[in-house]
Amino acid sequence: MNKKIIYLISLTLISCSTIDSSKIAPGYSEAFSSISNAVFGHKDTAISDEVILSIPYASLLMTIGKGPQGLLILESKVDANESWVSSDGALFIINNGRIVKTNGLQNNLTQLIYRKDSFQELGKKNKYLTSYYSYDVPFLRDLQVESTLVMKGKVTVQLRSGEKKLNLIEEQITNKKIRWSALNKYWIDENGFVWKSEQTISPKLPKIYIEVTKKPSK
Repeated sequence: MNKKIIYLISLTLISCSTIDSSKIAPGYSEAFSSISNAVFGHKDTAISDEVILSIPYASLLMTIGKGPQGLLILESKVDANESWVSSDGALFIINNGRIVKTNGLQNNLTQLIYRKDSFQELGKKNKYLTSYYSYDVPFLRDLQVESTLVMKGKVTVQLRSGEKKLNLIEEQITNKKIRWSALNKYWIDENGFVWKSEQTISPKLPKIYIEVTKKPSK
């Protein structure tokens, strides 16, 4: 999708009389420049189902830490790489449910190297993986992170798109050298699609909460 189309999409979102632009794609870069917002949060007005239904594009809800909730739309999809954008230009590239690259944050993830089949065939036995994270500011290349994936079983999840029975996978990530440890969670359907997740992509950023509201077409 070229820049002209992206501009038209953003213009449509902002100009629509039924949509409050302050509730859609808030300034994530601004959120991270404010310690009080990232750490302490503030009153959040939920994005309505009407707003979500009024947008004819694949979309997802995202919250960073205790910041405001935002609605992102799918700009493009190349193979398994999905590019999700906000109207202020923040970019999140998601591959098979994982955030693998960002732009517009204070500490951007520039690359995540991981096993693409890490969620597949995960049964009663845990999986142990090694991934490599790279960042822009401060520059850091190939931070080695150890992961333990555990299948927790089926759970009932209430999503904006309706109630679903999904498999919950928990991922404990650790780097002992910098004493970084976090627990990621992924709610996945029978086809391997990640509808909801809680992801920590950097030791310098709070957890990111994602819920897909309109699934991308194949």
